[in-house]
Formats: sequence, C-alpha cells, structure tokens
Amino acid sequence: MPFYTAQDVARFFLNPLFPAFFIGLVLLLRKERTRAGLLLLLLYLYGVSIPYTSQVVMARWWVADTVNRQSTYDAAVVLGGIVDYNWYVRHAAENEEEIFKYVSDYQQLGQSSARILTGVAAVKSGLADTLLLSDVSIKGVNETKILLGLLERQGVDPQKIAVHGKVRNTLAEAKSVKTYCESKGIKRILLITSANHMRRAAALFRKQGLNPDLLSVSRDNTPITRESFVPSDDGLEDTYGMLYELVGYTAYLIRGNL
Repeated sequence: MPFYTAQDVARFFLNPLFPAFFIGLVLLLRKERTRAGLLLLLLYLYGVSIPYTSQVVMARWWVADTVNRQSTYDAAVVLGGIVDYNWYVRHAAENEEEIFKYVSDYQQLGQSSARILTGVAAVKSGLADTLLLSDVSIKGVNETKILLGLLERQGVDPQKIAVHGKVRNTLAEAKSVKTYCESKGIKRILLITSANHMRRAAALFRKQGLNPDLLSVSRDNTPITRESFVPSDDGLEDTYGMLYELVGYTAYLIRGNL
C-alpha cells in the first residue's frame, strides 16, 4: 500500500490543474454554458501554464543573500529534502532489499541537490567550519545516510560533518538547529536552501531566536522572453512550485510560527 505524507496530500491539492477540473465540472453540469465561464476557464489555464506567472511572482518573493564570504561561520546549515524519495520507493517496490542496496551504493538527488553541493563548497573553501545536516527519514528512505555517503565521495572530512535532531519539516529543523547550536556553543550560522524556500525558512529560524546569514541556491534568473508567454509543462511545474511556497508560508503565518 502506498505511503503518503502530509506534503504529498498538499502537493495533490496544490496542483494548478486541480481547480480547473472543478471549474470544468461546474460548467459541464450547468444546463446553460455561458461564454463567460468558458473564458474564465481558458484564462485560468493560460495563466497557470505559462512561465511568466511564476517568473514575476518569485522574482519578488526571493530574499537577498547576506552571506559574508570574508568571514568563517561556525556551521553551514543545509536544509533537508534533497534526495529523490520517490525514486528510492519505486526501486524498493520491486524488491524490499533493493532500497538498501541503492542507499549504500548510489545517491539519487532531487531538484534541491544544489543545497548539499553548496554546503560542501562552503566547508571545503573554509567559509564554514562544520556542515550541519538534519536527521531526515521519509517514506522509509533515510536521507541523512544517503547524504553522508555522498559527502564521503566528495572528500569532506567526517570531523567537519554534524547531524542534529530527527525532523520532518522546516519548522522542526529550525527548532532542532536552535537546540543543537545552544548545546554546542555555535553562534554564527549560514543557512543554505533553495531561493524559493528561503523566505519561509529564514522567517522560521528567526522566530526561534536564530539570526542566520543567508545563502540561496537554484535562483532562476531566466529572462522574460516570448517563450515566457507560451503554455508548457515547465510553466505548470513552475506555477506549482510557486503555489507550494506561497501557501506554505501563509499556513505557517496563520499558525503563528513566523
């Protein structure tokens, strides 16, 4: 039986095509189909399927980096969600032992791979003394074990790697990092995560009394061109990513976590 996390459920309902389905269903059930309704549906589908929509919104959503490359941080905090969990689950579905083979022999990273690679660069360049990872396990896949294998292959000194508490989301990461830093006397930290995620992550960390400097990765600076107004799969995917961050930030704000 498939294992679904709360994030999986959220992703389902945040699919940009989900509202279009209901709009179409309402129009279908109406005895009289108005041109205004059909026009609304077409405009919605166009808006969520062109790259321009997310390009404009996310360019204003990003926060500025505050990293000081002339100093050394006590720790570079790399947020989780880096490996492709679904890839491991798909391989494990055929053979229960297969997942352990891939965990030890291969590192399949997802769209947030730049986070860990930037963390490696920060430690190797002397920008940070320690690379601080979360203890993350989702869908039976231990991300931390996979990343430790990757770091070993990248030649990172094991003495410069530390793992803090077991977490399932960014709020838990912020709380766990605070506890770890207080226990180890860590003062200066560099927060590394994706540009789209940084506003929410930074706010959560600051709410915990931490004041990290920020280093965003995967900042998409693709210029706006004619292709930005052409509906595409990439446009739908970018819109989904935009909605995920906006809704996630709003949910945390309503709950008083920001």
